[in-house]
Amino acid sequence: MIRSFITFAVDKPIINHILMAFMLLLSIFAYQDIPKEIFPPSELDQITVTGGYPGASADVLDKMAVKNIEDEMKSISEIDNIDTVIQNGFFTVRADIKPGSDNQLVLGDVKDVIANIRRDLPADMDEPIAKITVHDFPLLLVAISGDVPKRRLLDIAEELKSKLSVYKDLSGITIRGDADDEVLIKIDNEKLTAYGLPKESVYKAIGALSSIFPIGTIEQKGSHLYLSTINGEKSAEALESTFITIAGKRIRIGDIAHVEFGLSESNEISHFNGVQNISININKTKQGNAIALSREIKEMLKEVQKEYKDVVFEAYTDTSIWIKNRLNLVSSNILFGLILVFLALLLSVNYKIALVVSIGIPTSFMITLIAADMIGYSLNMLTLLGALIALGMLVDEAIVVAENIYRHMEMGKSPREAAIDGSLEMFPAVLTATLTTVFAFLPLLILSGEMGMFMKVLPVMISILLLSSLFEAFYFLPLHSKEFFSMKDTKSGHNRSDFWLKLDVLYERLLGRLLKRKKRSLFLLVTFIILSTIGMLGLTKFKLFPEFDSTQIYLNGKIDVNSKLEDTEKVVTEIEKKLLAYYGEGEVSSITSVIGILFNSDQTFETGKNLFHIFINLHEKAPENFFDKYLNPILSLEYDGSDMIRKKKAQEIARETQKDVIEAFREKKLPNGEKLFSEINIFVPQTGIVGHDIEIGLNTVDEKKQLEAIERLKKELKSINGVFDVTDNATEGVQELKLRVNEYGQMLGFNEAYVTAVLKGSFLKGEYGKMFDTKGLIRVRIEDPDKDESMDIESVKLTTPDGRQVVRLDEICDFNYKKSYVKIFKEDGERVRTVIARVESKTILPTEVMAKIKPLLETFEKEGIKVIIKGEEKENKQMKKEMSQAALIAVFLIFISLVWMFNSLVLPLIIVSTIPLSIVGALVGTYIMGINLTMPGVMGMIGLAGVVVNDGLIMLSFIKGSKNQQEMMRKAGHRLRPILLTSITTVLGLSSMIFFASGQALIIQPMAISLGFGIAWATVLNLYYVPLMYAVIYGVGPDGPEEKKEGFSQK
Repeated sequence: MIRSFITFAVDKPIINHILMAFMLLLSIFAYQDIPKEIFPPSELDQITVTGGYPGASADVLDKMAVKNIEDEMKSISEIDNIDTVIQNGFFTVRADIKPGSDNQLVLGDVKDVIANIRRDLPADMDEPIAKITVHDFPLLLVAISGDVPKRRLLDIAEELKSKLSVYKDLSGITIRGDADDEVLIKIDNEKLTAYGLPKESVYKAIGALSSIFPIGTIEQKGSHLYLSTINGEKSAEALESTFITIAGKRIRIGDIAHVEFGLSESNEISHFNGVQNISININKTKQGNAIALSREIKEMLKEVQKEYKDVVFEAYTDTSIWIKNRLNLVSSNILFGLILVFLALLLSVNYKIALVVSIGIPTSFMITLIAADMIGYSLNMLTLLGALIALGMLVDEAIVVAENIYRHMEMGKSPREAAIDGSLEMFPAVLTATLTTVFAFLPLLILSGEMGMFMKVLPVMISILLLSSLFEAFYFLPLHSKEFFSMKDTKSGHNRSDFWLKLDVLYERLLGRLLKRKKRSLFLLVTFIILSTIGMLGLTKFKLFPEFDSTQIYLNGKIDVNSKLEDTEKVVTEIEKKLLAYYGEGEVSSITSVIGILFNSDQTFETGKNLFHIFINLHEKAPENFFDKYLNPILSLEYDGSDMIRKKKAQEIARETQKDVIEAFREKKLPNGEKLFSEINIFVPQTGIVGHDIEIGLNTVDEKKQLEAIERLKKELKSINGVFDVTDNATEGVQELKLRVNEYGQMLGFNEAYVTAVLKGSFLKGEYGKMFDTKGLIRVRIEDPDKDESMDIESVKLTTPDGRQVVRLDEICDFNYKKSYVKIFKEDGERVRTVIARVESKTILPTEVMAKIKPLLETFEKEGIKVIIKGEEKENKQMKKEMSQAALIAVFLIFISLVWMFNSLVLPLIIVSTIPLSIVGALVGTYIMGINLTMPGVMGMIGLAGVVVNDGLIMLSFIKGSKNQQEMMRKAGHRLRPILLTSITTVLGLSSMIFFASGQALIIQPMAISLGFGIAWATVLNLYYVPLMYAVIYGVGPDGPEEKKEGFSQK
């Protein structure tokens, strides 16, 4: 079958050239269509349940609704990891959907849960909403500013949002600082008392006035008529003149209240470079092409600017610029690697062989690009870096096949016969070599969670590339060999150069000396490798991910929990002024602030009037190394260095800002002596997979013991050098008043529902109806102006339900004051308080910090406090377990492939034994390059297993059956050039990533280092260790077999 396949490829050149042209066309379409982003999505599918009850404390909401929802959701088998955040008046429950589950079925089950508990919720509470979480990808922000009223800015923002909504690949278009139209009726308490009007009656009368009641329909021939009562458009003056009837009295609303038409309170306020504005946050879907979408939106803004000349539109925080620059950098690395590989081939083999082999590389890339688009992958840093890592490996199969075809031509065969016979002869060995490499990377797919989601593109892309290369080597390469090679080339000679002949002599001479004392040589070599590995492991430190430069710095914080949004804005404005004056020009391009929201390092967010988040947007980093300065501008498809003016790394700018600006704010105090900031942090965002360096949860039913444990843990962490920003989420501060109707109140007919209805209008700025205006519905709210100032809640007067008596609130209710948590955090239904901290990795690593605090955590466990390890330490444990499983599966699959090829047990064991011995090369490379061992580095070591055995397979397939040491040396010498060539091309393909990595590419640099240095050392093993091991096991002596060893055969 394989012969027929190759024969068809060789004998049908026109069809195959058309096929290649068609593949080129498809790859161009795929490139235009495929989404482009910095990183692939790493979030698991989730269900989100949101709900709320205005005025309810976090504790009340938990008991009233959340606990029931959590308990019922636990019974759904397809759901995992239920995390809950409850704050005053609002809650969010998030749960991971297990991989492989039907999302819509799970959503249906969750909605059934909500329907079941609905009867236990308050009658006036809206039903909680369940939905599949849509993971958006940031695209850009649009700032709208001008010397016009806020209502005008909001109208323009709404119009722009409407225009943006036509793009199907945009999602999550959010207006920062948005507010709704509302009618606010401010009750005058003194006038109510003068008129003798009970508040509850006033609220009901106004609610009845500002409502829309459907009555029914009249059906008649040719038309339908819908009947309803409606309060139409009215000005504030007209509404104040409207009469209402209360307890038989007709009275104007204006006589007891002041009516205002305006905007509701915003939950967020947006700033750009210190100036308040309205901004639109634009996200894209997973399928959206960031570069194309950004270009189209900016064109739209130019047209919109012509329409609205009284405002200014500015696009900033444009992620497409970062994406384009990062993708250009990696693609130029790939092109540079391709040039190096071609030059290496040109200098090492016949130029026509070099040309035939090099043509196969872009062919493999075309096939892979088409496949990636078909399976829904994006073009991102990891997919391109996977291509870069595989670059050197792609030529291995092609070199072997092309050289063998040429050898058959030297035997006197025609180009056609040589192409078919030479390819067919190498098929078993090349197939096995490709499969062993694929089998080394594919087991990495067992990585679970967000880590697995993030990294899975690497093994998939590398495997697709290698399989594409295998197809190319036995389909297009034989055809190209037939067309490029000629008998004239073989007659002119293909003898090896003097360089290779001299290298062969040196190699055989050294190998011969080792073979004379083969057992001692083997023992010393293995002992040296084992001791070196142990020594390097002692010198190597582990960190989950390497730190990389970014184009943003996050600065966020919290002030007193009882603060208003306006109070937080004043604090942020002061910080902005200091930052803008501190930075000047050259490093920072702009500063964007959002008051009312805080983004965490794991890309989750919190909301609250006392929270703020400042995005410090940096210019692109100026080129530093030789590649970025001189080669990247030439090799990039769309190079734009106009913004590359920043000299310092983001981490350095963050540290300087922390020292020179933030520390002064950290110590700032309020008039009462308390600190202004309960928390203020500055950090450089990374991948977002691991939220915090140190993250430890504590759970116990004894709140006092929990708080004491938190303080002990924070004190211990602060005492460790290199640990900073030690905080927790156990923030108290909201005073809660619990009311209970007493016996006297019950005698008068009061109940909790009646009391709640009256107080809701006074203290909640409650919604009591809706009205129409030209823009649509307007909410009608009633507010008691005295609720936050002079009003004494105990003296609030209520009319009895029968209307006969007026009593004070403290006469009918018992008062119980309690200080409650601002927020309640729960994991799988249990309340957990978490301590978090950051680590200066140059001083100490998270694993070392965890080792130092381990005794304290063990003490907590003995005291009955449940300790929940999260953050990097949790990911480390999971990764070690899954990486070990992946390595075991990889070695097993490689071993089975070799057994299939050799039909032997001993020969595969010789080759597989090189895998653990090659690890020392990766460890030495990590040490030389001055980086920590990371998870990508460990992945590189696992992938190294497949690459290492390829050269071992080449060596062993030739030396097996050697009758004496002289014959073994001669055969091994014949394999010197192929082994060195495949190793050199692989290392050259990785060289730019090993030595010139920058920006986000630093994430994959450890993998390139593990592979590059590991392959270099494995080359030595395959040239010397494999022949020595074979000679010792099979007793190959100077003059022949030393003795026949039972169970071993050279066949």
